[in-house]
Amino acid sequence: MVMTTIDKITHAIIINEIAANANHEIKFTPYYKGLLKNRLNQLLPELYKCSEDYDSLFNNKEESTKTVYDIYNEYIKTISSIPIQECENITLIIKAYRKDREAMEEVINKIL
Repeated sequence: MVMTTIDKITHAIIINEIAANANHEIKFTPYYKGLLKNRLNQLLPELYKCSEDYDSLFNNKEESTKTVYDIYNEYIKTISSIPIQECENITLIIKAYRKDREAMEEVINKIL
């Protein structure tokens, strides 16, 4: 799939919003100290600047923006829950899905 410029910008805005939200949550953990705290204090204001773009995008296309945000967010949570040593299998599953989507959806429906 070839992404248009507007697609790329939309994806970047949504991903930055997810990153801002996820990184903000680190402030409420015991890891928010030292160098990480310093780096987050530099990073978050930059990510928050993108929040204005997200708000504008969300206000113009609320339903579709929320849907894409939710899909990205769920995808990131799911992928990050898989141990890195198992990611090769995930790559193979994705390759199989690209090769025969219908067959993979049948397997998915059978399992889930």
